[in-house]
Amino acid sequence: MFVPASGPRGSGEAFRCLNLARAMHARQPDLDVHVLLDPRAGLAPDSCWTVHALEATPARAAAAVAAHLDRLRPALAIFDGSGRTDHLRRVRRGGGRVVWVSNRTSRRRRGFSPRRMRWIDLHVLVGPGRGAAPPGRIERGMLRLFGGPAILTTSAIAPTASGSNRADRGHGNGEPRQAAVFVSGGGGQVSDGRPVPELFLDAARAFHRATGAPALVILGPQYEGEAASDSDGDSEGETDDGPAGVRVVRSLPTETLGARLAEASLIVAGAGNMLSNQVLLAARPCVMTATGGHDQPARLARLAASGAVRPAALDSAVLADAAIALHRDPEARAGLVEAVRRLGVVNDTGRVADRMLGLLDG
Repeated sequence: MFVPASGPRGSGEAFRCLNLARAMHARQPDLDVHVLLDPRAGLAPDSCWTVHALEATPARAAAAVAAHLDRLRPALAIFDGSGRTDHLRRVRRGGGRVVWVSNRTSRRRRGFSPRRMRWIDLHVLVGPGRGAAPPGRIERGMLRLFGGPAILTTSAIAPTASGSNRADRGHGNGEPRQAAVFVSGGGGQVSDGRPVPELFLDAARAFHRATGAPALVILGPQYEGEAASDSDGDSEGETDDGPAGVRVVRSLPTETLGARLAEASLIVAGAGNMLSNQVLLAARPCVMTATGGHDQPARLARLAASGAVRPAALDSAVLADAAIALHRDPEARAGLVEAVRRLGVVNDTGRVADRMLGLLDG
């Protein structure tokens, strides 16, 4: 049973759980996988799991989550970004095992609280670069004092890109043949009353007008506006500004998005956890901005300080200018790519899936 934070303004936790569910299901096809999910997270139906719809994120639908846990009695429950102590306790008292996934300081702190630690079997720490920081002195003291869970530090949890995912395909100088990719994230964010994906679309159009280079805009599964998009939401779709201009799609499967990012000439992206992981794994030059969520500014600051991304304000003109400048500066692009490679980001999805399946076997 996966219990991710979910709702109309963010979907990173839900997509992370989907990646883990697919990896676990691929390794053990007879696994009976379920997810408690607010449908507004924008995930398309997937054969790897059974969806139980909630009216809100699990933390705000506590009674419904408790009822599902009591009825289904999961052998393993994975709480990602959401989980009340009562929910963890119900799983354990029903004979199940509990995994707590944290990618933010506040969630990590909750996972190390004495009230929760006693009910958690495995705490997965997700962090950028070479991985999340291992337990510090105070956290180690908590583990000694209260027992608590096993700890697994990880880097990125993201899908394996379908198709080619090599950033050096294309021209002999290492530049890929594909468009610049503009993607804000799930698409449900709003800035000054306007959907954030539309700011990215404006930036892509300005970028194309200034450079003549093609751009691909991915609006996101949570976008509910009327911007031009393809008819089926699952391909590169219709041309918006001409055959070599700005193509707009409503959304892409996460593995397809990974391939588009890896082949991009450059990327303009939001700083959400899942998306930033995919951007780093793609190892392409990137302009990044905080589009929403309390965790994004700090993440953006860390990545910018490492030289892995070029930061920009959430403004269509600012994003366009940054992308245009990067397009015209091959030395800057190469420097960003080299900085990403120094971070040593690794896709740990398979390793985490194996560890979780080990809890079932244990």
